Amino acid sequence: MTQLAVLPLLEVVRDHAADPDLLHLLDAHPTERSWIRLLTTDDYELWLISWPPGAATDWHDHGSSSGAFTVLRGGLVEHTFDGGLQLVDLGVGDGKAFAAGYAHDVRNEGDVPALSLHAYSPRLSTMTRFRFRGDRLEALGVERAGEEW
Repeated sequence: MTQLAVLPLLEVVRDHAADPDLLHLLDAHPTERSWIRLLTTDDYELWLISWPPGAATDWHDHGSSSGAFTVLRGGLVEHTFDGGLQLVDLGVGDGKAFAAGYAHDVRNEGDVPALSLHAYSPRLSTMTRFRFRGDRLEALGVERAGEEW
């Protein structure tokens, strides 16, 4: 299995995002995030995630997987911490790529549901959960694929 570099992974997400059927594949839950894995290859996996207003991932990383995502509908705000809290607003068509071990908290802070497409390489096997302490991230534990999601 080869691991796609971060920028080509963003290209993979953008290529798949051009499919208009994605907007209708997932029934949005009114109060909780919902998701489906759309595709698994030797190189990556692709997930579609629905975000009702107020939904958030909480602080996490994707273990040894690099990732990329793009917004298909609505808007998301990505919170990151690199010695200081950073907020990035992402609207329709905006995308983000990141290396393995990158921690963030993605949120729908808007009033309308959002939809996003995510790719991970290699396929997700673990995610570390964190608590934001204002001046640092504190690891809380590791979740494993097939057990917690």
